[in-house]
Amino acid sequence: MTPEIEFEAGLLERWQPVGLFVMLADPAAHTPEMQARWLSRWQGRCVAWLPQMNAQSSVQAASDLAPSVWAHLRRAPHCALWALGGGTTLDLGKVLRWSMADASPAPTHWRHNTLPDGAQRHALWCTPTTSGTGSEVSPWATLWDLDMAPARKRSWNPPEGTADLALLDPELSRSCPWRVSRDSALDALSHALESLWNRRADHTSRGQARQAARRILHELPALRERPHDLNLRTRMAHASLLAGLAMARTQTALAHALSYELTLQEGVSHGEACAIWLPMVMELAAERSPRVRADLEVVFEMPVAQALPWFGHWLADLGVQVRDLRAQPAGSAHLAQALASERGSNFIEVGA
Repeated sequence: MTPEIEFEAGLLERWQPVGLFVMLADPAAHTPEMQARWLSRWQGRCVAWLPQMNAQSSVQAASDLAPSVWAHLRRAPHCALWALGGGTTLDLGKVLRWSMADASPAPTHWRHNTLPDGAQRHALWCTPTTSGTGSEVSPWATLWDLDMAPARKRSWNPPEGTADLALLDPELSRSCPWRVSRDSALDALSHALESLWNRRADHTSRGQARQAARRILHELPALRERPHDLNLRTRMAHASLLAGLAMARTQTALAHALSYELTLQEGVSHGEACAIWLPMVMELAAERSPRVRADLEVVFEMPVAQALPWFGHWLADLGVQVRDLRAQPAGSAHLAQALASERGSNFIEVGA
Protein backbone atom coordinates (compact mmCIF):
# COMPACT_ATOMS: atom_id res chain seq x y z
CA MET A 1 0.00 0.00 0.00
CA THR A 2 1.41 3.39 -1.02
CA PRO A 3 -0.05 6.55 0.51
CA GLU A 4 -1.44 9.35 -1.58
CA ILE A 5 1.49 11.73 -2.13
CA GLU A 6 1.48 15.50 -2.53
CA PHE A 7 4.86 17.15 -3.16
CA GLU A 8 5.34 20.90 -3.59
CA ALA A 9 7.53 23.62 -2.11
CA GLY A 10 5.30 25.82 0.04
CA LEU A 11 2.57 23.15 0.14
CA LEU A 12 1.54 23.78 3.74
CA GLU A 13 0.98 27.47 3.03
CA ARG A 14 -1.69 26.49 0.49
CA TRP A 15 -3.01 23.05 1.43
CA GLN A 16 -6.43 22.92 3.05
CA PRO A 17 -7.20 19.73 5.04
CA VAL A 18 -10.51 18.00 4.53
CA GLY A 19 -12.02 16.94 7.84
CA LEU A 20 -10.71 17.13 11.39
CA PHE A 21 -7.25 16.17 12.60
CA VAL A 22 -5.06 15.94 15.70
CA MET A 23 -1.59 17.39 15.07
CA LEU A 24 1.46 15.68 16.57
CA ALA A 25 4.31 18.08 15.80
CA ASP A 26 7.96 18.50 16.67
CA PRO A 27 8.26 22.11 17.94
CA ALA A 28 11.73 22.34 16.38
CA ALA A 29 10.22 21.72 12.94
CA HIS A 30 8.20 24.94 12.75
CA THR A 31 8.06 28.42 14.24
CA PRO A 32 5.23 29.72 16.45
CA GLU A 33 4.38 32.14 13.64
CA MET A 34 3.97 29.27 11.17
CA GLN A 35 1.74 27.40 13.61
CA ALA A 36 -0.45 30.46 14.19
CA ARG A 37 -0.71 31.13 10.45
CA TRP A 38 -1.65 27.54 9.62
CA LEU A 39 -4.22 27.28 12.40
CA SER A 40 -5.84 30.53 11.30
CA ARG A 41 -6.19 29.25 7.74
CA TRP A 42 -7.36 25.77 8.76
CA GLN A 43 -10.40 27.30 10.49
CA GLY A 44 -10.94 25.01 13.46
CA ARG A 45 -10.15 21.72 11.71
CA CYS A 46 -7.33 21.08 14.18
CA VAL A 47 -8.87 19.34 17.20
CA ALA A 48 -5.60 19.55 19.18
CA TRP A 49 -1.99 20.54 18.58
CA LEU A 50 0.28 18.24 20.62
CA PRO A 51 4.06 18.77 20.87
CA GLN A 52 6.33 15.78 20.23
CA MET A 53 9.61 16.49 22.01
CA ASN A 54 11.20 13.04 22.28
CA ALA A 55 14.62 12.53 20.73
CA GLN A 56 13.96 8.87 19.91
CA SER A 57 10.98 6.87 18.79
CA SER A 58 10.89 4.59 21.81
CA VAL A 59 8.36 2.46 23.66
CA GLN A 60 8.51 4.96 26.54
CA ALA A 61 7.97 7.94 24.22
CA ALA A 62 4.89 6.29 22.72
CA SER A 63 3.61 5.47 26.21
CA ASP A 64 4.05 9.09 27.32
CA LEU A 65 2.13 10.45 24.33
CA ALA A 66 -0.63 7.82 24.07
CA PRO A 67 -3.02 9.11 26.77
CA SER A 68 -3.33 12.62 25.33
CA VAL A 69 -3.28 11.57 21.67
CA TRP A 70 -5.86 8.82 22.15
CA ALA A 71 -8.12 11.01 24.35
CA HIS A 72 -8.45 13.52 21.51
CA LEU A 73 -8.90 10.82 18.85
CA ARG A 74 -11.66 9.15 20.85
CA ARG A 75 -13.54 12.45 21.17
CA ALA A 76 -13.50 12.80 17.37
CA PRO A 77 -13.23 9.17 16.16
CA HIS A 78 -13.31 10.05 12.46
CA CYS A 79 -10.50 12.58 12.59
CA ALA A 80 -6.98 11.92 11.31
CA LEU A 81 -3.70 11.97 13.19
CA TRP A 82 -1.24 14.28 11.44
CA ALA A 83 2.46 13.77 12.28
CA LEU A 84 4.79 16.64 11.36
CA GLY A 85 8.52 16.38 12.02
CA GLY A 86 11.48 14.08 11.51
CA GLY A 87 11.55 10.31 11.50
CA THR A 88 10.98 10.07 15.25
CA THR A 89 7.70 11.99 15.06
CA LEU A 90 6.48 10.14 11.96
CA ASP A 91 7.26 6.73 13.47
CA LEU A 92 5.47 7.64 16.70
CA GLY A 93 2.52 8.78 14.59
CA LYS A 94 2.40 5.35 12.94
CA VAL A 95 2.25 3.69 16.33
CA LEU A 96 -0.26 6.07 17.93
CA ARG A 97 -2.70 6.10 15.00
CA TRP A 98 -3.97 2.79 16.48
CA SER A 99 -5.93 3.94 19.54
CA MET A 100 -6.59 1.44 22.31
CA ALA A 101 -9.30 1.61 24.96
CA ASP A 102 -6.77 0.69 27.66
CA ALA A 103 -3.26 2.12 27.33
CA SER A 104 -1.68 -0.03 30.05
CA PRO A 105 -1.03 -3.16 27.90
CA ALA A 106 0.00 -1.09 24.86
CA PRO A 107 3.79 -1.50 25.38
CA THR A 108 3.39 -5.28 25.34
CA HIS A 109 1.54 -5.08 22.02
CA TRP A 110 4.14 -2.70 20.57
CA ARG A 111 6.98 -5.00 21.61
CA HIS A 112 5.32 -8.00 19.94
CA ASN A 113 3.88 -6.17 16.92
CA THR A 114 0.31 -7.13 17.81
CA LEU A 115 -2.98 -5.28 18.09
CA PRO A 116 -5.62 -5.94 20.78
CA ASP A 117 -9.22 -6.55 19.83
CA GLY A 118 -10.99 -3.25 19.42
CA ALA A 119 -7.94 -1.19 18.48
CA GLN A 120 -9.14 1.58 16.16
CA ARG A 121 -7.19 2.59 13.10
CA HIS A 122 -7.27 6.34 12.45
CA ALA A 123 -6.22 7.95 9.19
CA LEU A 124 -2.59 9.09 9.32
CA TRP A 125 -1.09 12.05 7.47
CA CYS A 126 2.69 12.40 7.51
CA THR A 127 4.72 15.51 6.76
CA PRO A 128 8.50 15.03 6.97
CA THR A 129 10.50 18.13 7.85
CA THR A 130 13.84 16.46 7.11
CA SER A 131 14.86 14.78 3.86
CA GLY A 132 15.77 11.21 4.62
CA THR A 133 13.40 9.33 6.87
CA GLY A 134 11.26 7.64 4.20
CA SER A 135 8.80 6.89 6.99
CA GLU A 136 6.04 8.87 5.27
CA VAL A 137 5.84 6.24 2.48
CA SER A 138 6.95 3.02 4.22
CA PRO A 139 4.86 0.68 6.39
CA TRP A 140 7.37 0.21 9.23
CA ALA A 141 8.03 2.22 12.35
CA THR A 142 11.09 1.81 14.56
CA LEU A 143 10.52 1.61 18.30
CA TRP A 144 13.64 1.63 20.45
CA ASP A 145 13.03 -0.53 23.52
CA LEU A 146 15.36 1.24 25.93
CA ASP A 147 13.93 -0.35 29.10
CA MET A 148 15.14 -3.81 28.15
CA ALA A 149 18.59 -5.10 29.06
CA PRO A 150 20.18 -4.96 26.60
CA ALA A 151 18.18 -2.28 24.77
CA ARG A 152 16.61 -3.47 21.52
CA LYS A 153 15.33 -2.08 18.26
CA ARG A 154 11.79 -3.24 17.50
CA SER A 155 9.82 -2.87 14.29
CA TRP A 156 6.13 -1.92 14.35
CA ASN A 157 4.42 -3.17 11.23
CA PRO A 158 0.74 -4.07 11.69
CA PRO A 159 -1.56 -4.63 8.70
CA GLU A 160 -2.45 -1.37 6.97
CA GLY A 161 0.40 0.38 8.77
CA THR A 162 1.27 2.79 5.97
CA ALA A 163 0.20 6.42 6.20
CA ASP A 164 -2.87 7.40 4.18
CA LEU A 165 -1.42 10.70 3.00
CA ALA A 166 2.15 11.96 2.62
CA LEU A 167 2.48 15.74 2.38
CA LEU A 168 6.01 16.74 1.37
CA ASP A 169 6.99 20.39 1.50
CA PRO A 170 10.73 20.99 0.90
CA GLU A 171 10.32 24.50 2.28
CA LEU A 172 10.06 22.98 5.77
CA SER A 173 13.58 21.56 5.61
CA ARG A 174 15.32 24.87 4.88
CA SER A 175 15.82 25.63 8.57
CA CYS A 176 17.33 22.20 9.34
CA PRO A 177 20.79 22.45 10.93
CA TRP A 178 23.58 21.00 8.80
CA ARG A 179 24.11 17.94 11.03
CA VAL A 180 20.41 17.01 10.85
CA SER A 181 20.41 17.59 7.08
CA ARG A 182 23.54 15.48 6.65
CA ASP A 183 22.34 12.58 8.78
CA SER A 184 18.91 12.58 7.13
CA ALA A 185 20.49 12.50 3.68
CA LEU A 186 22.83 9.68 4.71
CA ASP A 187 19.80 7.73 5.89
CA ALA A 188 18.13 8.27 2.50
CA LEU A 189 21.34 7.26 0.70
CA SER A 190 21.43 4.09 2.81
CA HIS A 191 17.81 3.34 1.88
CA ALA A 192 18.68 3.71 -1.80
CA LEU A 193 21.84 1.60 -1.77
CA GLU A 194 20.30 -1.03 0.52
CA SER A 195 17.45 -1.31 -1.98
CA LEU A 196 19.99 -2.20 -4.70
CA TRP A 197 21.83 -4.97 -2.84
CA ASN A 198 18.59 -6.57 -1.74
CA ARG A 199 16.95 -9.94 -2.38
CA ARG A 200 13.61 -8.16 -2.84
CA ALA A 201 14.86 -5.66 -5.44
CA ASP A 202 12.79 -5.39 -8.60
CA HIS A 203 12.85 -3.24 -11.71
CA THR A 204 10.84 -0.44 -10.08
CA SER A 205 12.80 -0.28 -6.82
CA ARG A 206 16.14 -0.39 -8.66
CA GLY A 207 15.19 2.55 -10.87
CA GLN A 208 14.03 4.59 -7.88
CA ALA A 209 17.13 3.69 -5.88
CA ARG A 210 19.62 4.50 -8.62
CA GLN A 211 18.09 7.91 -9.23
CA ALA A 212 17.92 8.72 -5.51
CA ALA A 213 21.50 7.67 -4.76
CA ARG A 214 22.97 9.59 -7.70
CA ARG A 215 21.13 12.75 -6.69
CA ILE A 216 22.24 12.57 -3.04
CA LEU A 217 25.87 11.96 -4.00
CA HIS A 218 25.78 15.03 -6.25
CA GLU A 219 23.71 17.38 -4.10
CA LEU A 220 24.64 16.77 -0.45
CA PRO A 221 28.08 18.47 -0.54
CA ALA A 222 26.49 21.47 -2.27
CA LEU A 223 23.79 21.62 0.40
CA ARG A 224 26.46 22.04 3.06
CA GLU A 225 27.58 25.24 1.31
CA ARG A 226 24.08 26.52 0.47
CA PRO A 227 21.73 25.20 3.20
CA HIS A 228 18.93 27.66 2.41
CA ASP A 229 18.87 26.96 -1.34
CA LEU A 230 15.29 25.86 -2.02
CA ASN A 231 16.20 24.16 -5.30
CA LEU A 232 18.74 21.98 -3.50
CA ARG A 233 16.29 21.27 -0.70
CA THR A 234 13.65 20.29 -3.25
CA ARG A 235 16.00 17.93 -5.08
CA MET A 236 17.07 16.34 -1.81
CA ALA A 237 13.45 15.92 -0.71
CA HIS A 238 12.63 14.23 -4.01
CA ALA A 239 15.66 11.93 -3.66
CA SER A 240 14.54 11.04 -0.13
CA LEU A 241 11.05 10.26 -1.42
CA LEU A 242 12.39 7.98 -4.17
CA ALA A 243 14.67 6.21 -1.69
CA GLY A 244 11.75 5.76 0.71
CA LEU A 245 9.56 4.31 -2.03
CA ALA A 246 12.34 1.90 -3.02
CA MET A 247 12.90 0.90 0.59
CA ALA A 248 9.16 0.38 1.09
CA ARG A 249 9.30 -2.31 -1.61
CA THR A 250 12.46 -4.04 -0.43
CA GLN A 251 13.05 -3.28 3.28
CA THR A 252 16.56 -2.43 4.41
CA ALA A 253 19.47 -4.87 4.61
CA LEU A 254 22.94 -5.42 6.03
CA ALA A 255 24.14 -1.86 6.67
CA HIS A 256 21.00 -1.16 8.71
CA ALA A 257 21.40 -4.43 10.62
CA LEU A 258 24.91 -3.35 11.61
CA SER A 259 23.85 0.22 12.45
CA TYR A 260 21.54 -0.51 15.37
CA GLU A 261 24.34 -1.50 17.76
CA LEU A 262 26.20 1.75 17.05
CA THR A 263 23.07 3.77 17.83
CA LEU A 264 22.24 1.87 21.02
CA GLN A 265 25.76 1.46 22.43
CA GLU A 266 27.63 4.51 21.11
CA GLY A 267 24.83 7.02 20.55
CA VAL A 268 25.68 7.45 16.86
CA SER A 269 22.79 8.98 14.90
CA HIS A 270 20.90 6.53 12.71
CA GLY A 271 21.94 8.04 9.37
CA GLU A 272 25.63 8.17 10.29
CA ALA A 273 25.50 4.69 11.85
CA CYS A 274 24.27 3.27 8.54
CA ALA A 275 26.76 5.25 6.47
CA ILE A 276 29.71 3.99 8.54
CA TRP A 277 29.18 0.52 7.06
CA LEU A 278 28.17 1.42 3.49
CA PRO A 279 31.58 1.08 1.75
CA MET A 280 32.27 -2.33 3.34
CA VAL A 281 28.78 -3.61 2.51
CA MET A 282 29.00 -2.11 -0.98
CA GLU A 283 32.20 -4.07 -1.67
CA LEU A 284 30.65 -7.30 -0.37
CA ALA A 285 27.54 -6.75 -2.51
CA ALA A 286 29.55 -6.02 -5.66
CA GLU A 287 31.55 -9.21 -5.12
CA ARG A 288 28.37 -11.25 -4.71
CA SER A 289 26.25 -9.91 -7.55
CA PRO A 290 26.95 -8.85 -11.15
CA ARG A 291 23.59 -7.09 -11.21
CA VAL A 292 24.41 -5.04 -8.13
CA ARG A 293 27.84 -4.22 -9.54
CA ALA A 294 26.22 -2.90 -12.73
CA ASP A 295 23.73 -0.81 -10.74
CA LEU A 296 26.51 0.67 -8.61
CA GLU A 297 28.48 1.64 -11.69
CA VAL A 298 25.42 3.55 -12.92
CA VAL A 299 25.10 5.30 -9.56
CA PHE A 300 28.76 6.26 -9.17
CA GLU A 301 29.43 6.71 -12.90
CA MET A 302 32.70 4.78 -12.61
CA PRO A 303 33.86 1.17 -12.10
CA VAL A 304 33.26 -0.19 -8.60
CA ALA A 305 37.01 -0.52 -8.00
CA GLN A 306 37.31 3.26 -8.41
CA ALA A 307 34.00 4.03 -6.73
CA LEU A 308 34.94 2.40 -3.43
CA PRO A 309 37.86 4.72 -2.51
CA TRP A 310 35.97 7.69 -3.98
CA PHE A 311 32.98 6.91 -1.77
CA GLY A 312 35.17 6.56 1.31
CA HIS A 313 36.67 10.01 0.65
CA TRP A 314 33.19 11.46 0.00
CA LEU A 315 31.97 10.20 3.38
CA ALA A 316 35.15 11.32 5.17
CA ASP A 317 34.69 14.82 3.74
CA LEU A 318 31.25 14.85 5.38
CA GLY A 319 32.74 13.79 8.72
CA VAL A 320 31.87 10.08 8.58
CA GLN A 321 34.63 7.68 9.67
CA VAL A 322 33.86 4.38 7.97
CA ARG A 323 34.55 1.00 9.55
CA ASP A 324 35.28 -2.46 8.18
CA LEU A 325 34.54 -5.55 10.24
CA ARG A 326 36.90 -7.59 8.12
CA ALA A 327 39.82 -5.72 9.70
CA GLN A 328 38.79 -6.82 13.21
CA PRO A 329 39.63 -10.21 14.81
CA ALA A 330 36.02 -10.88 15.75
CA GLY A 331 34.67 -9.23 12.62
CA SER A 332 33.70 -12.40 10.77
CA ALA A 333 31.50 -13.60 13.63
CA HIS A 334 29.89 -10.16 13.97
CA LEU A 335 29.23 -10.04 10.23
CA ALA A 336 27.73 -13.54 10.20
CA GLN A 337 25.43 -12.58 13.08
CA ALA A 338 24.26 -9.47 11.24
CA LEU A 339 23.63 -11.45 8.03
CA ALA A 340 21.42 -13.86 9.98
CA SER A 341 19.30 -11.06 11.45
CA GLU A 342 15.90 -9.97 10.14
CA ARG A 343 17.32 -7.07 8.11
CA GLY A 344 20.61 -8.75 7.24
CA SER A 345 18.78 -11.66 5.65
CA ASN A 346 17.58 -9.26 2.93
CA PHE A 347 21.18 -8.87 1.69
CA ILE A 348 21.71 -10.00 -1.91
CA GLU A 349 22.45 -13.68 -2.42
CA VAL A 350 25.66 -14.83 -4.12
CA GLY A 351 25.45 -14.77 -7.91
CA ALA A 352 22.23 -12.75 -8.15
